[in-house]
Amino acid sequence: MATITVSDRIAAPVEEVFAQFTDVEHAAAGHVSSIRKIEMLTPGPVRLGTRWRETRDLMGVVDSADMEITSFERNRTYTIAHHKAGLEIATTFWFEALEGGTKVTVEFELERGGVPPGLLAPLGWAIAGKVARVLSHDLADFKRTIEG
Repeated sequence: MATITVSDRIAAPVEEVFAQFTDVEHAAAGHVSSIRKIEMLTPGPVRLGTRWRETRDLMGVVDSADMEITSFERNRTYTIAHHKAGLEIATTFWFEALEGGTKVTVEFELERGGVPPGLLAPLGWAIAGKVARVLSHDLADFKRTIEG
């Protein structure tokens, strides 16, 4: 239904950038300023199938969602998926090594799930700009944390 993509260059090696992005347990401790709380639901290192409950401030509203990593290739890509109000949401992160840094691309996909398509068409247009701002803000938070 709707796909939003943002990207930026971070001045650090891909291994370091990937490790920071996948340090889910500590995201609320400073990596992403809008995340208020992380509750890990899967013990152990982050990998395919890792699950957690994330509480964050989304455009002025505090909301929680159960997240799961549905694809994972160390230092290259991973996808986080969750369901909310009949919508399927997937956010994929790509990491590309560049000279002197890493290009990070984030793609947010919103699918209608069981919601009738006519109800979501206006919603997709209405939230696209807001989602792009949230993703850009999160990416900027990571960049500040990593580049110090």
